[in-house]
Amino acid sequence: MFFNYFKDYFLKKKLKNSLSNAEVIPSNNKVQTIGILVDERSFLQTLALKEALIEHNFLEKNISIVVFRDPFKVKELNEYPTFGWEHINWSFQIQEALLLDFVKHPFDVLLSYYDTNNGFLQWITSQSKASFKVGFFSVDKRLNHILINTQTMNYKEFVQEFVRVLQLFNKI
Repeated sequence: MFFNYFKDYFLKKKLKNSLSNAEVIPSNNKVQTIGILVDERSFLQTLALKEALIEHNFLEKNISIVVFRDPFKVKELNEYPTFGWEHINWSFQIQEALLLDFVKHPFDVLLSYYDTNNGFLQWITSQSKASFKVGFFSVDKRLNHILINTQTMNYKEFVQEFVRVLQLFNKI
């Protein structure tokens, strides 16, 4: 637990340096695939979030979810793939194959569903190959293309704003 604090500190420092060199490449593709990165420490209604997206005509098979859990417990049964600080080394390389596949998958949209400044979650967002990233206003503004100003518990409001933004950008 104590070492996770240091990992978080150094990861944020590396992230700060990498974000200063980032360039934005807009995409004109319609949204088909959605990746969702959830912080379970502050949001426990992942299934309800997924169902709210399905209600807005997104296909369930095109929605992928990974959940950050701290502390991570190997033997615990989970509804969605989970990861924790154990899945990143001191060189900031992801050690979990499932999480690595999630980061490398070219989603049309990545929903960064966390509103805390967690270095690991921010690192995953920055490393994601998603063409369009949406997150919360309370997180580093350089990580996402669109920021939604709401709380994580207001998932219905978040989804409504997300759909409205996609309609404005003619992505659905």
